[in-house]
Order: sequence, then structure tokens, then C-alpha cells
Amino acid sequence: MKRAEAVYLRSIVEQATAYLDDKTASTAATLFPQLKGNGELIHSGVRINWNGAIKKAAVDLWDIKENNPDNAPTLWADLEYRDGYRIIPETITVTTAFSSGEYGWWGDTLYRSKKDANVYTPAVRPDDWEKVNA
Repeated sequence: MKRAEAVYLRSIVEQATAYLDDKTASTAATLFPQLKGNGELIHSGVRINWNGAIKKAAVDLWDIKENNPDNAPTLWADLEYRDGYRIIPETITVTTAFSSGEYGWWGDTLYRSKKDANVYTPAVRPDDWEKVNA
């Protein structure tokens, strides 16, 4: 494959990533574009590959060094998913409760909820969760 064809195909893949939901996107960070530092406008909601993690622009911003996720972390949001599974938040509400059998990341450990409407983290109620070998 010629370089020009590869660059063209890469641009098509990066455009297509805009249509992935966050759950699916979390499985393919390398498909997302990286910041170029070229001063272009990045619209709120645009996702990028930042050192192997997907970050989402929280506001419209300019692609400059001062606005990258390391220098301006409040301008970027993390996905609520990793490798296709939700990240278990510190506080789980009724609307974000986990279903029985649903998987979630707590730190670097993958767990499976053992009950429906699970609003407790593995740290608070370890008996409601089962560790899974990821």
C-alpha cells in the first residue's frame, strides 16, 4: 500500500470513529486522532487518543499545547468506559446502578455485579461483586 493510500484510509477511519458510542470507542483508542498542536478548533464532544486513552473535549477549544489534557485537564473528560465495560464510579446513583451480571472496572480490576440495581462499589459491599479475570 502506498503512503498516500494509507493516509487516506486513516482519515476515513478517524472520521468513522465519530459515529461510535463511548462503549465501543473504549475498545479502540488507536483508531482516534491525536492532537496536532496546529491551532485548529476542536469542538466539544470530539474524542482523541491521548497516550493510549480516549479523552473527550468538554468544551470547544483550540488545538494548542496549553489546551492538551496534561496541561488543561478540566477541558477534557474521560470516557465512562474502558475496554467496553463501564468504570464503576465512586458514587453510584439509581440511574447508574449496575444490573446483575453487568461488568465494571473498579481501579484496575474487572468485576461482575452479583445483584440487580447494585448501587454499591466493590469497596463498600464486596459481597455484591465478583472479581473477573480480565
